[in-house]
Amino acid sequence: MMPRYAALLLLVAGCAGMPDSTKMLPVMGYADSQGEKKAPVPADSQAVALARTGAPGSPAAAKADTALADSTSALAQKVLLLPFKDLSKYRGPWDICAELPRSLADSLARNAFIRPMAPDSVFLAGLKGKERKGLIDWDRALELGRQAGVDLVVMGEIEDLSMKRFRATVPIGGYRSYQGVTTIKLRVLKVVDGRPAGEPRQEAVNDSKRYGVTNPAANVPLDREYFFLGETPWGTEAFQQTLVGGAVTQCLGKLSADLANLVQPPALPSSVSAPKIIDIDGLQVYINIGLADSLQNGDKFGVWDHGHELRDPQTNAVLGFSLPRRVGVVQIEQVLNEHLSIGRVLEAQGQIEKEFTIRAE
Repeated sequence: MMPRYAALLLLVAGCAGMPDSTKMLPVMGYADSQGEKKAPVPADSQAVALARTGAPGSPAAAKADTALADSTSALAQKVLLLPFKDLSKYRGPWDICAELPRSLADSLARNAFIRPMAPDSVFLAGLKGKERKGLIDWDRALELGRQAGVDLVVMGEIEDLSMKRFRATVPIGGYRSYQGVTTIKLRVLKVVDGRPAGEPRQEAVNDSKRYGVTNPAANVPLDREYFFLGETPWGTEAFQQTLVGGAVTQCLGKLSADLANLVQPPALPSSVSAPKIIDIDGLQVYINIGLADSLQNGDKFGVWDHGHELRDPQTNAVLGFSLPRRVGVVQIEQVLNEHLSIGRVLEAQGQIEKEFTIRAE
């Protein structure tokens, strides 16, 4: 049997004899004279993924979840990333419906204000059938978000994930260029009121930048990447060095920035001199800011006391008050009017009282 690389060289050389043309070929798997085949999945690809993320329910995953919870506060926005729906023409071995949101969660975890929950979390381990392929409607997504106790649910559509090859032959060589392309659209839902928070969409094109007359044999490494890309385990260093891996990284980086902008901490205008709690009913609180202050459902604020009285230990005379400290966190559930909103206490250290102030942090 002819060695694989020798056959590939003949394939490349054969392209040079074709009429002048420009072609765009599909991605993933490889093709031979008998048709397209899928590249085999490496035996260690699952092990690589588990080493990176920890198996659902494993001690490593539980330890990672605990560390993440300890490193963030109740002020952070908790985000559930559901499996993405694949609308692309990708037909390779990678489970991109799970791998892309998992990689996006890794990127979001670098933001101290966001606590992401990836598709391979313990909570989503029970998803079955079509749900694992991102076929989840709006109501079901919100139901999963409420069960998980998160602030936002992120659904996604993979519009393109491919490596493209453009070629045109001339008598003394060939024009060649390769591109890795990733296009993803997200739908972000607020769990607190079931409303959309945004639909960011990003595309990344990672170009090989090989133009002009070239020796066809000079493109053998990229030809191999083109035909055997699926052999590279997702998320590894080798994957990052491919054109598609680079496009994935760029696209997810842009989407991470978009999501960070959507969930950035609220900022109270300087015109609000004393935002505070004006009434309490169990865990429900009323706050004296609203529409006029650009409040939105889901915003979170720290609750601060006024400090406590300090007395001289010998004379018992009042010397002053200690500095205020944050004693809890509230989340806006409903903006009622220009200067009134309802919130819910998410976290409290001690008793939260009327007249305690709230601050954007």
